Amino acid sequence: MQSVVPRREFARRRKQLKLTREELASELDLPLDELRKLESGDQPVRRLHFLALDQLRLEAAVRDSTLVTAAMLLNAEQLLESVGYRISRSQDVGGDWSPD
Repeated sequence: MQSVVPRREFARRRKQLKLTREELASELDLPLDELRKLESGDQPVRRLHFLALDQLRLEAAVRDSTLVTAAMLLNAEQLLESVGYRISRSQDVGGDWSPD
């Protein structure tokens, strides 16, 4: 049986997106029964499932900025810095970024 932590995290992320099981199954193109098994622990939650949820979270955040988490912002900054962008912190809202 699947560890409690991944299945709880999977369900938590679905709820954070404010999606029902039916809506998420449709978004992920999964049979509803498979989604139920993921959340109940009868089927392992794989990294691919979390990546699909993260993609949906990013798409939702584009539409509704209140869904953006601090972790998402930090990950975005790290990604930009890893490909050569410099992040400058300022007292102004938003700050600046530019390629090096």
